[in-house]
Amino acid sequence: MKKILLANWKANLSPERAMQWCEVFAATYRPHADLEMVVAVPSLMLERVAAHLRGRDGIALAAQGVSPYPQGNYTGSTPAAWLRGLVRYTLIGHRERRRYFHETVQDVARQAYESLAEELQPIVCVDRELLIPQTAAMAAEELPRLIWAYTPETPKTLEMARSEREIVALLPQIARSTDNGPVLYGGGVTVDNAASLWQLAGISGLLMGRGCLDAAVFAALINRL
Repeated sequence: MKKILLANWKANLSPERAMQWCEVFAATYRPHADLEMVVAVPSLMLERVAAHLRGRDGIALAAQGVSPYPQGNYTGSTPAAWLRGLVRYTLIGHRERRRYFHETVQDVARQAYESLAEELQPIVCVDRELLIPQTAAMAAEELPRLIWAYTPETPKTLEMARSEREIVALLPQIARSTDNGPVLYGGGVTVDNAASLWQLAGISGLLMGRGCLDAAVFAALINRL
C-alpha cells in the first residue's frame, strides 16, 4: 500500500476557490511512485473537482462523509451508492462531525458499512478516547478493511518532540485495536512539521486540514516528501 497524504478542505473553499486550488495544484504537483494524494471534497463540488483532476497520476478523491443509510427517504443525505465511481474514499468520523453534528460511534459504523457495500474505502477518524468504542462498534470482519486516522485535538503550540512521542507510543495500541489496519496521523499536521511526521515508523500517511489550503505551498510540500 502506498502512503497516503490526505488534504481535507473541510468547508473552507467556495466552489470558485476550489477550482482555483485545482488549477494551481495541478500546475505544481509532481506524482510520487510511493505516495497517493487524496483530496477530501464537499459533495457539492465532487463532480467538478473530479473532472478537473481526472487523469492526474497519483490523485484520488474522498467524500467528506456519507449517509449511514442507503438510498431512500433520507432528506439531505448522500448515499454511498451515489459516490461509487466518483470517489475512492470516504472520510468518516471526523471529530468535527462528531462534535457539531452529533454523530455517534454507531453512525460512523453504519457509514463504514455503507461505504464498504459500495466498494468505497472508509477512512475512520478516532482519537484516544474513541479508539476502543469505535472499533467495538464495528463487525470483526470489517476491521481489516478499514483505514484509520488518529486525529487528536492538539494545541497549535504543541512541540514536535511531544507530538512524535505520543504517536509512537500509541501505534501499538492502535494496531492491536484495529486488527493492524493502516493508520494515518492527523493531529496538528502543518507544512512545517509534515516532512518530519511523514518519516515516523509505523504510520501509513498524514491527514492535513488548514495546511493544505494554499495549493502552491501544499504541492511544494508533496514534491519534497
